[in-house]
Amino acid sequence: MDPTTLVLRWAHILAAIVALGGLLFARFAVVPAADELGKDTADRLHAGIRRRWLPWVIGAITLLLASGLANYILMIKRIKAAPELWGGDWMRQTGYHGLFGAKFLVAMIVFYFASGLVGRGASTQWIRDNRKQWLSVTVGLAVGVVLISGWMRQLHTGANTMPDPVRNFAKTYLQEIQAANAADGGDEERTGGQKTEEADGSAPSEDREAPATSGGGEEAA
Repeated sequence: MDPTTLVLRWAHILAAIVALGGLLFARFAVVPAADELGKDTADRLHAGIRRRWLPWVIGAITLLLASGLANYILMIKRIKAAPELWGGDWMRQTGYHGLFGAKFLVAMIVFYFASGLVGRGASTQWIRDNRKQWLSVTVGLAVGVVLISGWMRQLHTGANTMPDPVRNFAKTYLQEIQAANAADGGDEERTGGQKTEEADGSAPSEDREAPATSGGGEEAA
């Protein structure tokens, strides 16, 4: 994984944690506690939370949109750059475009409700008038986005339906490596045998015969 992809994935995950964590905390902690304090106190509590939490909501939404679209574009480029690994029909087989479209649509609905819950506009007042109900809806939709994201992430490494270009390519590549290693091993054995023969007869033949010739000359003398 290249550094850009890793940073984008970190950014996407961290922004999702902030967004979903804030929704869960608001639904199951803040709203029930505020209901026990009375309407005036609850309104002041929600107003104080809105002032502090609104920048985090805007930041999380912006980061989720930017990193999500960037990850999607990079994924498409990665698939097109390596058709031998993914197969030319990978998108249709997995329904990747459809899953991304569904995820994007549901995420936009979540962003709308999340913004309305911490907003002050009159057009979204109906969301805040029934805060608990729409928080529950928003949490459910956000969980759905997480489930779709997990499904899509699994497709990045999962096998395609038959025929399986990933498995075929990996098998062929492994066979080529094994054949190359076997050929290198044979060359090493032949080279080693030659070196052994040279080591056994390292001295030139005329040098080995020189003593015998010298001795024969003395005898003749």
